[in-house]
Amino acid sequence: MHTILFQLLSILRQEPADASALLERLRSLTSGSSPSLPAFYRHIRRGMEDGWIVVAGTDQQEEGPGRPRQVYRITESGMAALRKHALELEVFTTLALGKGRAVP
Repeated sequence: MHTILFQLLSILRQEPADASALLERLRSLTSGSSPSLPAFYRHIRRGMEDGWIVVAGTDQQEEGPGRPRQVYRITESGMAALRKHALELEVFTTLALGKGRAVP
């Protein structure tokens, strides 16, 4: 799983969010760095193709100017993929930091 997709799924695990909120949260968690917009949307699309992310609706309650923003949420299979990848990362993090013995 690519790092950006892992980050997106981790954020969506907390609550559904639109693209703007996801990018803002990514910036806050990664010391101001975030993927380019094409890369961001490529990873959203990949997550949707894999069945890990779905559009949960839009944020627009009333008619108004502009298009409503799509709100994304993580699926159950997305949660399972996130947990699996997090456990794999934990093993390598343990090895990298020299904290005890890594057990898969």
